[in-house]
Amino acid sequence: MVGASFLLFVLVFLGSCSSPGHFEPVLSEDADAASLYIYRPKSDNPGVQPLRRSYPDMILDGRSIGVLKFKKYRTVSIEPGKHTLTATGLTKNSNWKPVDKKLVFQIQPGETKYIKLDVRYNMREMKVIQSGAEYLIYLTPMNAESAIYEIRQTSPE
Repeated sequence: MVGASFLLFVLVFLGSCSSPGHFEPVLSEDADAASLYIYRPKSDNPGVQPLRRSYPDMILDGRSIGVLKFKKYRTVSIEPGKHTLTATGLTKNSNWKPVDKKLVFQIQPGETKYIKLDVRYNMREMKVIQSGAEYLIYLTPMNAESAIYEIRQTSPE
């Protein structure tokens, strides 16, 4: 009886640990503003996650909005229009060696936009005997349906 109860407890505990979190986007209170979500989920590469302990500073229109660590997301309320987002290692706040990645995008009043910092191993270029890893890094606009499922596996920065 005690063994069965313990087993049930362990199964429930482990099941709750692996459950995805809840995520619901927060709309900007200002109807003329727009909301931007920038997130960095786990890679779909097997094994150790690429650049897990490295993090870029996220620069929006020339100003830092903070670093973006592994399995984290940031929300920013911005003015509608054309914007440039850069993931960089060229600031004091960052811990990031890869070359800067830039994305230019448009956003409308009241719109919520999702941008994914996708970091993965470049399996095509990596060789068995190699001193360092090769990476593929992208800033990718995502549709809301896909982004919400990925963001709920992360936590706010």
